[in-house]
Amino acid sequence: MNFRIFLLILVILVINTNAAFALQDNKEKQKKPEETKLEEAKIEKKKIFTIDECVDYAIQNDPNIKVAKNMVKIQKSRVGQAKSDYFPTLGAGNGYNFSSNRTTNNGTENSNYYDLDLSVNQLIWDFGKTTANINMQKYNYQSAQYDLNYEILNTTYKVKTAYYAVLAAKAYNDVLERTVRINKLNYERTKALFEEGLKSKIDVVNSEVYYTDAQIQLLEAQNSYENSLIELANAMFYTDTADFSILNTENFNFQPINYTPKEIQVNYKNELSNNNSELILTSGIEKHNILQDFNFEPYNISVREAIEEAYKNRPDLKSLELVLKASEESLKAVKRSYYPEIGASAGYNFRKAENNDSNGFRVYAGLDFPIVNIMDIKYRIDEGKSYYEIAEENIDLSKKNIYFEVQNYYVNMKQLEKRIPLMAQKVEQTLENFELADGRYTVGLGNFIELQDAQTNYNNAQLEFVQSVFKYNVAREQFLKSMGVK
Repeated sequence: MNFRIFLLILVILVINTNAAFALQDNKEKQKKPEETKLEEAKIEKKKIFTIDECVDYAIQNDPNIKVAKNMVKIQKSRVGQAKSDYFPTLGAGNGYNFSSNRTTNNGTENSNYYDLDLSVNQLIWDFGKTTANINMQKYNYQSAQYDLNYEILNTTYKVKTAYYAVLAAKAYNDVLERTVRINKLNYERTKALFEEGLKSKIDVVNSEVYYTDAQIQLLEAQNSYENSLIELANAMFYTDTADFSILNTENFNFQPINYTPKEIQVNYKNELSNNNSELILTSGIEKHNILQDFNFEPYNISVREAIEEAYKNRPDLKSLELVLKASEESLKAVKRSYYPEIGASAGYNFRKAENNDSNGFRVYAGLDFPIVNIMDIKYRIDEGKSYYEIAEENIDLSKKNIYFEVQNYYVNMKQLEKRIPLMAQKVEQTLENFELADGRYTVGLGNFIELQDAQTNYNNAQLEFVQSVFKYNVAREQFLKSMGVK
């Protein structure tokens, strides 16, 4: 092969390879933080959960929900038991009988025989007693299903609030990690300025103290984050030993910023103009606006609509309404307990004795009156009426509680919806003030206390903003739960 052709091919391969790497780097840079997090988790074999996946996992593993599901099965079985009264009952019996009787003339009479008896009995109609019992068990079965839904609603709420607590703790970590970096850079800058004779030793000591204090706060925040993950795992009943992490939600979407470590450089020049000294420095202090890429959508619904939704959706209220219907059917069954029963039966009998055999069929249909204790029925009816009235009062109490509960959580949610934009303004204002104080300190116009106060106010504003977003999401989940919405 010609050497020039070989060289040309080699150059083309190198160019194409570099272009491919550049394109790949471009794609990596364009990736969203959530996509990067997912890929990193896959490499580390760490499980990643969304909020809905956490809820689904908890619903599948919560022992309380499993108990409620079994209660549903029990009530379903009781419906079948009540219906079975309309099914025929089968009977069978067989045995050997021997008797010996002594007569007055000292004689003895002996008899022995083998007996087989088969029977079938069928209830035709009992004037609504069995029907009332079946209806009562059906309502109890439906009530148990709503009890299950309410248990699922409670579990959903617990998991979601624990999920938001993890997101809040993570956002706290991000803020305090930035605080540590800022204090470190501030310490290095102050030290450099001191070495140039532009700052005092006390500024260096103070900046070092604030740097140490920021590291302590970060350690505490990291511990809180680990505890919040444990609380979430507990709410999910997550017993897997594998580590897991979670993704942001629509209304809790603070994006972490990946910083490249910077070397502090303090460059300055002294220019005399009109007897004034102008000092120009490049400090390298990192600043980040926590509001960057943050989205927030209020929940739009009127309080009247919310109350109507709660009356329509709340599973605990639906369960109480069905308990009332079950009490009504139970009272009907008690009142009808002295009604007669129309039934029929058929049977076959075979008897084998020493001297002869016999067999025969029998059929019976009739109206049977039960043995009635009037006083017992009276007091059982009184008891049934009391249970019915209790069920009515429980429904009335539940509706009143729902009415005030929905309003309370609605007001809390709306107040936080108004607070979040104001807290966002405060973050922007304190960030601007911090930038101004940082610039003044760098050029020698401000002192260290002014700078540190500005930084503290900015950090506190960020943490308060995160806390407001957390409280809003919890208040929103409380409001949704009060409406019976998962």
